Amino acid sequence: MKYDGIFLRLKKTDAPDTLPRPVHWASAAVCRDDDIEPDVWFPVPTDPLAVEYAKGLCRRCPVQMRCRTDALNRGEEWGVWGGLDEDELRAVRRIRRAAAAKQAAQEKQAAQERQAADELATAG
Repeated sequence: MKYDGIFLRLKKTDAPDTLPRPVHWASAAVCRDDDIEPDVWFPVPTDPLAVEYAKGLCRRCPVQMRCRTDALNRGEEWGVWGGLDEDELRAVRRIRRAAAAKQAAQEKQAAQERQAADELATAG
């Protein structure tokens, strides 16, 4: 680094993109194995043996839950992710949406009750 009186000048080697980065969790995933064909993770849904094979590989993966969480958060619709097939991923998303809607309704009701109590307190 060099200060020229107005600006602090960085050398190319001081750039932030040269700093070490943490290893991404996916680098430890079973699906990154070069011996496994990518098509394994996208089996035909009507082929239960292929689906179970992919899910079995996921069960031995050290980052299975992280993969599942990321797939659900990204809205993955196709393939086996974190040990869940397409139908299971849809079911979990449906449950999450229902839980979020229920929580929102409860929060709305609580806010309305607080507002009504505040109005009674100020009126009385």
